Amino acid sequence: MTDINDLKFTIEPEEDIEIEQFVNSDNKEKEKKIWIQVNWGFYRRREFTIHDFNVFDDCKTLEDIQKKMDEKVKEATPIVKDTEHELSKLFVHDVNLNVYETSGLSEILGAEEGDVFLNESSGGGAFSNVFHSENIDDADWNKTVSESVRGETDVSLEAAAEGWQDDVLVEDFNYTSMAHDTFYRAPLRVVEVKKGDKKNDRNQK
Repeated sequence: MTDINDLKFTIEPEEDIEIEQFVNSDNKEKEKKIWIQVNWGFYRRREFTIHDFNVFDDCKTLEDIQKKMDEKVKEATPIVKDTEHELSKLFVHDVNLNVYETSGLSEILGAEEGDVFLNESSGGGAFSNVFHSENIDDADWNKTVSESVRGETDVSLEAAAEGWQDDVLVEDFNYTSMAHDTFYRAPLRVVEVKKGDKKNDRNQK
């Protein structure tokens, strides 16, 4: 049996939700804002030990870690109730009571290094869509560039946003990437990383 101090594990949510905000400040009194949601085909999860958090010190087994984490997650504030967060009111309340900002989860679990759940490595293709926008009308969405920074022709703002073409938004439409938020949907599973595992790729459900 693996010594609890040596046991490595990942923490895997039911769903990852990443949202990047872009802002065009050409008119500072009426800034145009776009939030784009991005999901990946798979995520390479960071491997942890109990020493990466301060709430697992008394845990003796993987099951103890899972139980303690379930208890602590209940103490976290769901995004729909986090009235100080800009995106709080943009999530549908009833179906997102189990969605939490990863920075808040890291804090409540006593992570030693700040937000330890940020996506550092992923792949399998990105799937994106416009999560929300402000001060953008149909005329704005239909604006096009004859040739984008990617060399594509007649690219509209809508196509660049829906396709998460961040370089096109920045270089061709004068938007700036302002914020990147990551959320986890509970329940969160503690998964043991066993010896011989070559990689830790988990498909997004």
